[in-house]
This record gives sequence, structure tokens and C-alpha cells, in this order.
Amino acid sequence: MRSLLLAFIVMTLFISAHVEVWRPEKYACVVCDALVEALMTGETFAQACNRLQSCDFLQSHESYPSLSHDDHFRQFANFTEAARAGFSRLACEAAGLCPKADPEAKRAREEAGTGSLDIRVTPVLGSRTYDHVRVSLIDAAPTEGNEGASKPPVTSPEGLFTYSEPFRYRWTDKRLSSGLLKVVPGEVTKVSVEGQDIEIFLPAEGAGVRGVIIADPCFAGNWIPCEFGSKLQTFHRISGFLNTLSEIPVDKGGIHFWMILGDNFYDRTGELTSQFFSALSAKTKAKLFAAAPGNHDYWVGGSPLVSVKHKDQFGNGFMQYYAMDTISGAKDPVSFLDFSQDPSQGGSATLKKNLPAASNFMAYFKIGNLAFISYSGAYDEAEVAPFLEESCAWLGNQTDVVSAFVLGHWNDGGLGCSKGMAVPSVRAKVERVPGCAAFGEKLKYFMGHTHCNEVTDSSVGFMVAGMGMEGCGNFGIPVVDSTADSPSLIYYYPIQDAKDPTQGDMYNSTMGCFEESGVGGCVKMAKTWA
Repeated sequence: MRSLLLAFIVMTLFISAHVEVWRPEKYACVVCDALVEALMTGETFAQACNRLQSCDFLQSHESYPSLSHDDHFRQFANFTEAARAGFSRLACEAAGLCPKADPEAKRAREEAGTGSLDIRVTPVLGSRTYDHVRVSLIDAAPTEGNEGASKPPVTSPEGLFTYSEPFRYRWTDKRLSSGLLKVVPGEVTKVSVEGQDIEIFLPAEGAGVRGVIIADPCFAGNWIPCEFGSKLQTFHRISGFLNTLSEIPVDKGGIHFWMILGDNFYDRTGELTSQFFSALSAKTKAKLFAAAPGNHDYWVGGSPLVSVKHKDQFGNGFMQYYAMDTISGAKDPVSFLDFSQDPSQGGSATLKKNLPAASNFMAYFKIGNLAFISYSGAYDEAEVAPFLEESCAWLGNQTDVVSAFVLGHWNDGGLGCSKGMAVPSVRAKVERVPGCAAFGEKLKYFMGHTHCNEVTDSSVGFMVAGMGMEGCGNFGIPVVDSTADSPSLIYYYPIQDAKDPTQGDMYNSTMGCFEESGVGGCVKMAKTWA
């Protein structure tokens, strides 16, 4: 333990961390929402805009006269939280700081639903035996008059879900049912959930695998503008390439897993997340999945500065919806999430005192011949250090792993990332820790946050956040391929560049090649990253 803490201290002195500057104009809708909420609950305009570090922006905006009348908003102080939330949204839409609802776009997304159950299959924590996966179902929470929904889902094998409860604290219209399933690695395991047959495939331990890793996917600007979502058709195309690659049998070049590394759909309420997963096929949902949280998964505005204690999800919706097998459930695989912190009742949201236990977001696991260490940069070094030391000790015993990856969200400091906890910094620190140190350049990292798809550290570091948000404007498919017939490990298939029309649109031709030849047969269309 002391060795890892010392490594953190030493490496922090030598790693120059770029800290992202707060830009309220980029998050205008959330700034306005937090402002109006503050005015309704007793703060003056001057107090609120100073706390939000947004006075210059707000005072220069054309809506300033209407937003600066403290007395007008204070009359809503005794309204319910739901009523205040509705009013603040309407006020910010009227001020031109929040977009108005787009019912046609919402309807189009809902019509894209496949009708398949919302199944999640996640790798188990490395401290468990490899021949298990966690299987979960997300469905509607029981409501008054719908007593049948209170019964646990019907499964075969019977009793698959040892946990079945409505979501707690956030996204409470949903229910999570989950349990560990013993499988035979390298063979298909068939289960049934609510009458839907599901085929689960965990690759043999040490076998080569393929997967897709993305970050920062957006398709709607409910809270944060999704600058390129419409132009790049991200809703249909991200779900489309995942469905295409999942439909292809793994022995014909299909994928074994896929992951999202934070800022998942920039979603405060769970609505956008459900819309996206509804568009995924049953086969896509049955693939091994993993997720690491980003700043917008804690605070929809991307920073604790503009958090609203009873509105933001603070990672609670995230950790239940994605149902990762994390450190929090190491000793109790039934009650596998730590709900000890109610986000609405904890300490200062601005100081990150009301976040869920860090253990809900820490996992190390193996898929075939690849190992992964997934963490959240929202927590302090001292809190994460014991987990990283445990992860490295486990990794050092994995003799059949050809490459290992640190998975996280932030590529630099600021916007909720604790000091020294950006992904490049963490990777640089753990490479000195026993177990991880032996991997050298085979210890790599994936991250998001800055919205680009690019190699950030030759053969070692990769950013996969070009999925519709403002920034570089490039959009494509990052693929990891450790199978024996793959000449390289990491490829990037360019699809479209919102800022460079000369690149052309490669979506249809790339999907056509995948369908005909599998991922491995289409590397001529890809850029080799490592």
C-alpha cells in the first residue's frame, strides 16, 4: 500500500496535468437551470452566479433582465421539487438558454426500438473465478396498480436473479434484477429471461478476442449541445455498427465485447439512455459489456460547480443501469452495489461529498487474453490507490494476458476530475507498481472526455471520444483485436468527419465490408493505432 501511495506522490510531481477551464457558455442550459433553482430556494442572483462562476456570462446574455429578479423566483420556494424542476426548465427555455423539446426526434428514436429486453452481461471481478458472468435485466419498476411487476422476472435457470429491486435514489422508474451465472468459457450458454432466449458467450481464458471501445456518445442536446449528432447520425449509426458487429458470429469476425467510457448520452434522467439501448438488438445486449463513468454521468453539466442536489444523478443511475461487477460486491455478490450515500442527503455537492462509494465504479477483469482495470477519476488518489494496488497484484498473476488496459474517462484535470486522476497520469503511476510494471508498453489505456478519436501516446494511449460532441468532429469505430489472425492490436475505422467533407461518408461501405468479411477482413479500411 505504501509503495503505491509513494508512486502516486512521486509521479504527480513529474506529470504536468492540464486542467480544463470552466466555460459556462458551453453549458448554458445547465447553468441557467442551476441558477433558477438557486433563486427559487433563497439565493440572490449575485450569490448564485458567483457560486456558479458564471456572472460574466449571465450578465452579458440577453436574458439577464428576466433572470436577475430574485423576488420573482422566490415565490416558488414552497413548490415541490418536481414542480420547481418543471418551472426552471420552462424559464430557461424562455430565456433561450435551454433547447425546447423536439417531439419528432424523440418519436423517431423510440420507433427505432427493437423490442428486445434490456439485458446486461458484464465480466466478473477478477477475484472471482473466470467461469462466471453477471447477468442483469433493467425493466420498469413496479407501480401502483401494476402489482405483477413486483414479482421477480421469470428465468431459466430458475432463480438467476438473486437481486431484484427498483433503482434507488435516481432513475427510480426502473428496476434492476441481477445475478451471477456460471458458464463454460469458449462455449455458448443459453438462458431465458421472461421468455426471451439469450445466448451468452464468454471467450475461453487466454483466447484472442475482438471488441469496440467508445466514449462520450451523444445524439440529443437536452442539456448539453450535441454539435455533430445530427450531421453524423450518431443515434442510428452507433447503434447500427454495434448491431452489425454483434450479428456477425465471432468465428466469422464479429465482436466479443463492447464498452463505453463515460459521458454516456449526457443523460440526467435516464430517458436518453433507455432510448439508445432500446435500439440495440438482443445479440448486442448479450455481448460482454463494461462502462466507466465520466463527469457528465455524475453532474449533467459536467462539473460539480453546477450540480443540483435533487436533480443530478451523481452516478447513481449509471451504476445501476450498467450493473458492473465491481469491488463493492466483492464480498456480497447479491447486494453488490453500495447505496450507503443518498445523493440528496449527503454533504456538499459542489465539493463532491454526496457521491456514491467509489467502490461502485472500480473493477478489474479479464476477457480472453486481455485484461482491464476500470476506475473513476472523480475520487481522490488515496481512495483509489488500494484498488489499483489490488488490481496490479491480480494482473501480475495473469500469465495468459497479452495486453492490459487502464479504462477511464478524463484525459486531463478539472471538471470533477481529482488531482492526479486523469487516465494518462494513472497509467503512468501504476506502470511502476508490482504486477503492472512487468507489462511495460503492453499496459495501455483508453479514455474519453476531449471529443476526438486519436492516438495520444504512441502505441500506449488512445482517445475514443469522437462520437458526436463538439471538438475534433471525427467519427469512427475503434476496435481491439487480439485474435491470432490479426496483424495488429488496435484499429480505427474512420466513418465521417464533420469538419472535413472531403473525407466522405464511409458508413455503408464499412458496414458492407464487415457483413461480408468480418472485422479482420476489412483492416484495409482502417488506420492501425497499435
